[in-house]
Amino acid sequence: MIQRHMPLRTLLQSTLALGFVLLLSGCASNRKTWEEWMESESTPMLAAGAQEASWTKPHVDPLVLAEGYEVGDGARAGKGFDLEARNPGFPDTYIDRIYVDVTDPYHELTIHWTGPLAELGPTGPWRSNPGRGIPDCDCDDFEQSNMVDSWCTPKGLFPVAGFADHLTKVTACHYVTWIQHAPRYIGLHSHIFVPSWADSHGCVRVAYDVAKLIHNNSKVGDTLISIDGTWTRPDPKMLTRDTGGSQF
Repeated sequence: MIQRHMPLRTLLQSTLALGFVLLLSGCASNRKTWEEWMESESTPMLAAGAQEASWTKPHVDPLVLAEGYEVGDGARAGKGFDLEARNPGFPDTYIDRIYVDVTDPYHELTIHWTGPLAELGPTGPWRSNPGRGIPDCDCDDFEQSNMVDSWCTPKGLFPVAGFADHLTKVTACHYVTWIQHAPRYIGLHSHIFVPSWADSHGCVRVAYDVAKLIHNNSKVGDTLISIDGTWTRPDPKMLTRDTGGSQF
């Protein structure tokens, strides 16, 4: 029999549960255009260089660019994708630094803008999700985090290596900004699941609107991605099961 009136307590519990799921997935908002960002963002711009002191260790490998991209290029968008979240001052105004902190539980991501219209740029922080690491690898260690097939998000300082509309193997992961393009193929991209524990295979997951904002406003070679923080090995019981690439 259908219950016509849901008890208030049950309704509140259901509402809170839904809100938690949305927060966990990083999908609590879905800003698709620059105008929508301007209507929703009230976070003040971070002071220039405010986080520089703890984010300066460089990554030593040479920059390998994604096919079709050169240093200074902005992202291009194919059919079904767009650049509507782009700052109106681009390319003179763009994201020059992206900070990813792999520390649980929020793995905060913040961005810094440069250029004439930098003050318009949203800065975060937003939650992200880093790599879970293979069982015998310590992703908190700089060298081990940069090993191929480690399932770690690599620590260091990385020039953006290019862009893609989506991952080739996991087409549901949209608006990819390449942190590394060969030999590891580590991207910052959208994902429906952004939990409080490290869960990916090395890529940095963020909410759809944040992935699009970064993709639309970064430049190859000029935008630097700084990755640091204290990584914590996740409880194996919490990890996403291998379902054909869902954990990228």
